Amino acid sequence: MDYLKQFVVPYSGLALGHHQYEFALGNKFFESIEYAEIQRGDIQVKVDLEKSERMLIFLFDISGVVNVDCDRCLEPLDIALEGHERLIVKFGEEYAEESEEMIIIPAGEHQFNIAHLLYEYISLMLPYQRFHPDDEEGEPTCDPEFLKKLDEFKPDAFTDPMWDKLKGILPEDN
Repeated sequence: MDYLKQFVVPYSGLALGHHQYEFALGNKFFESIEYAEIQRGDIQVKVDLEKSERMLIFLFDISGVVNVDCDRCLEPLDIALEGHERLIVKFGEEYAEESEEMIIIPAGEHQFNIAHLLYEYISLMLPYQRFHPDDEEGEPTCDPEFLKKLDEFKPDAFTDPMWDKLKGILPEDN
């Protein structure tokens, strides 16, 4: 059985109005997403679906922790996430993405799979740079052996003699 099938929301038989769903996204969810950067996590998703005659409005409340590799030392790093997303699904002739918040699906569809949307929302909540936090003294908490190795390969400071001469032109700040 395809694990991601549980994230299919069958809306055709639902009454008009609000419907709530809850999903727990664990390691198996992330492993089931092809080419996923995130492989481990514990995320809770609450979905409020408002069904009307002409559209579906999904409101997603997402919170939890994902585990990614630190960009500095490549060791595992837990990152807490929390966010809210909205998706408007309209019915039309064929599938089209109108904007980040609105898509059109064929009118004959009866269900909507939110698995890849959930993964996309979670991925977009990740910070651009992912590092272990610094300690109280401002020192990185990354793997010290790896940091020492990085310092060995750090390029020497390069200065251009032409620019060094220009530094003397400006008065120094007092």
